[in-house]
Amino acid sequence: MNILKGLVHTIIPEIVEIRHQLHQIPEIAFKEYKTSAKIREILEPLGMEFLPSIFETDVTAVLDSGKPGKTILLRSDIDALPIEEACSVPYRSLHPGFAHSCGHDGHMAILLGTAMVLSKMKEQINGKVRFLFQPGEESLAGAKSMVEAGYLQKEPVPDVAYALHGWPGTEHGCIECCPGPIMASTDDFMITLTGAGGHGAMPEKAVDLLAAAAGFILAMKEAVSWISAPYDPAVVSVCSVEGKGTFNVFADRIILKGTSRYLKDSTGNKIKKTMVELLDKYILPSGGKYEIVSPLPDYVSVNNDPELYSRAAEIAEKYLGREKWNGNGICSMCGDDFGFISRKIPSLYFRLGAGTEHASLHNPAYDFADDTIEDGILMMCGLVLG
Repeated sequence: MNILKGLVHTIIPEIVEIRHQLHQIPEIAFKEYKTSAKIREILEPLGMEFLPSIFETDVTAVLDSGKPGKTILLRSDIDALPIEEACSVPYRSLHPGFAHSCGHDGHMAILLGTAMVLSKMKEQINGKVRFLFQPGEESLAGAKSMVEAGYLQKEPVPDVAYALHGWPGTEHGCIECCPGPIMASTDDFMITLTGAGGHGAMPEKAVDLLAAAAGFILAMKEAVSWISAPYDPAVVSVCSVEGKGTFNVFADRIILKGTSRYLKDSTGNKIKKTMVELLDKYILPSGGKYEIVSPLPDYVSVNNDPELYSRAAEIAEKYLGREKWNGNGICSMCGDDFGFISRKIPSLYFRLGAGTEHASLHNPAYDFADDTIEDGILMMCGLVLG
């Protein structure tokens, strides 16, 4: 353990610098060309085998100890967000309109640091380690595409998988986790309402889509209260209403955009069924019509394996100290496409606390907490070394 801590501590200045370099080149889903090239540049001197890419920007390196044992998959997401950065740091984004406002630069830095350290501790590893740098987490469910393309069946076939996420609002450096669901399933939806527009002074000759939409939105919010339960939470949020009416003109087309979040597939099915029933109730009698589409892939919930959860508690206490383990975390209604991996093989996903005052995720002012990187690397290495 002392050897591990010494190695990790020694590389932290280099890893922080790598994080800053990655922060400057944010790229969105499946366009992470500079990012993946940088990752390969850092991994190549470590002498690991690279698996063939599936979608050009995914990078997988394999550390083979030469001894029998399990194959452990460690995953980092690599894509950024279409957000204009508001941080004034010297390493701010060089790509206008794009930023690592979800901290994937920090995730990459932690996994690269883990690869550097474990490559120097090969003799203490049994089995193999697959380091996956995965594209497209933010919007296009890159993990889903990789799983469907047979990624988890490629040799060496992984037996278990681990992933982390930097997490504002959680105590600094704390490893927060829970058994079972830790991130929700997500369904984004777009509902297009159409009907005859008309003069605001003559509502009887037009379809008041806005009033019908308001009825639907309020009814949907009320419906969620009986669809969900404390042990089975759900959220439905209509976040945007777009229409081209004006002071005295009823819009003939309104678009509602929103998201639903839940833990159980059965709850998601209830939400979809209820949404159709309420649209029938509020939109059709007004003379309007509706169409529902899902513009982005649905994400499934991330579920933590109970045995891996218990093991993580032991690892956190061993390498970080009991005070840095919080095993009573709650499931977030945010989503992560790591769920598609956790549905296939035993997996564990944990949060790395950025501090209770840290800017929130997807905020233009968010910047990954460099002083948590060391804890992240220690935890990831510990999960491999035991």
